Parts: sequence; C-alpha cells; structure tokens
Amino acid sequence: MTEHPHQLYAIEFNESEQTRLAGFSCGDEPWSRHVTEWILGSDVLDSMKRGTRVWLFETERGETVGFASIGTSIWRWPPPDGAKATVVLIPMFGIDVRYQGQPAEPDRRYSRQIMAHLISEGQRMVRSWPGKPDVRPQWLVLMVHRDNVRAIRFYEQCGFELIPDVVRRKDHLVMKLWIGA
Repeated sequence: MTEHPHQLYAIEFNESEQTRLAGFSCGDEPWSRHVTEWILGSDVLDSMKRGTRVWLFETERGETVGFASIGTSIWRWPPPDGAKATVVLIPMFGIDVRYQGQPAEPDRRYSRQIMAHLISEGQRMVRSWPGKPDVRPQWLVLMVHRDNVRAIRFYEQCGFELIPDVVRRKDHLVMKLWIGA
C-alpha cells in the first residue's frame, strides 16, 4: 500500500519540541488563541506531568500541521450528576491556520487524520486498561467552545455527540464518542 501524498506522521511531543512550533497559530478567535497558548506555553508540560500524551503531526517534509493530546480524567458520568468514572479525554486539539481545511479532499483532511489517531489511541487505552474491567473507560470526551460552530460540526462528522444541557468552564459544551469494548 502506498502512502497518500498528504499523509501525516505523529511525533511524540516533549519539551524540546516546542522550538519546532515557532510561528504556530490556530487562529485569532479566543478559543483558537487559548489552544495555541496551551501548546506553546507551560500548560502542555503540566498536563503531560499528569499523564496526558501529546503528539505533533507533520507532513513528510517536516512541516508541523497540528497537535493533539489525550489522557484520562475522573468525571461524573453521565454528566453532570452521575457517579465518578474514568473517561478518556482529549484536552486539546489544534491545527495551524495555514493547514486548516487542507487538503481539499475531505477524507484526507489533516483534521480527520489527527482525529482518527486520537480515536484509535483512545480505543487502545480502553483495550489495555490496567484496572478492573468494570471501571474501564467507555467514552472519549472533549470540550468545545459553544461558539466554535466549525469545530462542533467537525466533531459531529467524526461521530461525537453533544451531551445536552452540560456546560463546563462556563462556555464549553461537552461531546462524547463511545469507545468501550
């Protein structure tokens, strides 16, 4: 099987990789600036200390297209009032503005490739869960700013569902995707 010319490659992120992100920006909207600041600042490193895995995604030519992260968290499930349960969480996901909507072929879009990686990694985490099977995470969740309509639509196209009437951090909606065994 030959690789697609727009194939992305996941590179495990570490502190020294931040220098590769000079000029990286997810955009000018408040939520886009927040995502950019997360990957360029100390928040990403703090999150990694708590077990979050982070990847940069690059083209064959070494151009950094975006990044994504995944970890686990204890939430009330189902939100907002359920029992405490472990969920697989996507803390941050960002595409540099120069690559948003690229390539033109929808099935090969960089955003889809990165999300496919995260979903696959979430499923792997569930399959290899070291704890008791009855407390194994069943859901992949993310939070998205309520005004980020483009991202909400994208996540829905990837199979995520909005959880009705659940808002976190004052203005973020919660979306879920079943990844249980």
